[in-house]
Amino acid sequence: MSAGAPTYPGLDFSGLRIPMAAFEVLGYLIVVGISTLAFLAGWLTVNGAVVLTVLLLATLIVLSWVHLGQGRHPAFLFLCTLMLFQGGKLLAYCLGAEDDPMRIVMMTPNPFYISRSGQVITLLSLALSAVCLYAPSRWLYRPLLPPDTRSVHKYLPYLYFVLLVGLPVLLYKNYSFYQVAQSHGGYTFLFSNQRDLVAKVPLLVRSAAAVAFPVFLAIYTFETRRLWLAVATILYMAATASLLLLGSRGALFQMIATLWYITRVKSGRKQKVFPIVVGVMALAILATSIRELRENPDNPELSPGVFSVLTDEVGYQGYSMDVTQLTVEYRQMLRPYVGSYLLHELLASYITYDPQDYSAGTLLDFDVSVLLNPFAFSIGQGTGGSFVGEAYLMGGLAGVALISLVLGAGLSGLHSMNATAGGLFLGSTLVFSVIWLPRGSMLSWLSAFSRNMVLVGLLAIGWELYSLIVSIRHNPANPEAAPDEAPLP
Repeated sequence: MSAGAPTYPGLDFSGLRIPMAAFEVLGYLIVVGISTLAFLAGWLTVNGAVVLTVLLLATLIVLSWVHLGQGRHPAFLFLCTLMLFQGGKLLAYCLGAEDDPMRIVMMTPNPFYISRSGQVITLLSLALSAVCLYAPSRWLYRPLLPPDTRSVHKYLPYLYFVLLVGLPVLLYKNYSFYQVAQSHGGYTFLFSNQRDLVAKVPLLVRSAAAVAFPVFLAIYTFETRRLWLAVATILYMAATASLLLLGSRGALFQMIATLWYITRVKSGRKQKVFPIVVGVMALAILATSIRELRENPDNPELSPGVFSVLTDEVGYQGYSMDVTQLTVEYRQMLRPYVGSYLLHELLASYITYDPQDYSAGTLLDFDVSVLLNPFAFSIGQGTGGSFVGEAYLMGGLAGVALISLVLGAGLSGLHSMNATAGGLFLGSTLVFSVIWLPRGSMLSWLSAFSRNMVLVGLLAIGWELYSLIVSIRHNPANPEAAPDEAPLP
């Protein structure tokens, strides 16, 4: 028996590799934690927290561009819309275009503030949501090659046929909405009397017009010929121009962002930043022009400088953060209705909700609008929603973190669908709705996606009929052939 103690080989940690994503996420969480402690200790002011929140959101956008395929991952678009709709006022403050970003001015004749703790919880919710969105997207990211569209080229003749049939119907529906709204007060009629507006157009016409959306997205995804893409895009945008003239901007800019996303996924080349900056500035000028035309049709005015137009539009779009502030401040009052909010959001694409039929607990944006200004709500004005606010209602800061993590994992799932052309098409119908979440409702994207899948199912049935007719036309029966002889090719 040996007196010496047995020796065991030491553990070798040299083979363990900690992904860089872990250091990035951990670093951001440490910054958020230290900032929170500094505020609690009285070392950090609310305005200082505003600047830190903007820096964190901006840095995450840059990192998502660098590490997530230069715009080929939906997390990049989502973080951009989060910055615009929830952090727009904060960004305008940092650029010198906003005096007090935490003051609530939307819809109310008397601007006011929520409590200081509520303001910081709002900023903390935005920062926490952004980090938790980025974390799974960065961790699960795998670069993908542009999808091969050769296998889906066979669908293009059918899709073009359906689009050419559907575009006149879409144009008729949108122009009918435009005429009705213009004769009843303009843009606000779209929201104050939706049932009356919808009743002016037959169900068959509205259904046929709705098919144009997935058909156009499918063509844009499957088509590789630039001229055909340009013609299809111009025709579709022209069919929706009447609502743009009326002042409805959201769907257009969702479509532009979605088309840019599809273009990036289909392209294997690096994206230059300068064209993106120019495009964003052009969209800001267009958006401001449409808003002025909507709010001041007799005397529209624009800021004299391009930079002023850009900062004014960013600040205006950032009013959605006011919804988040109100859900934080009045959580105890709004929380009992969370289940009702989610249920009605699932039905939003199938049921029309009018301010005249308002009842508490139907939709979060309705309740917030009534809380701010009941009269303005009754004539068609509204606030929009906030998924961050709904997440806070459901579970506080833990709810914001958990729902954002799930959403980030879902965005990674959308990215993985880009491996095939069919997956990119289905994913883009989701991206169209999901990127609106910072200004929309928690489950509105799911309602819209379910409706689009019904339309895709109808298109699939139509494709089978189309294929049958084409095959019969190309292979007619030969009456002189012997019974055991196949028809001529």
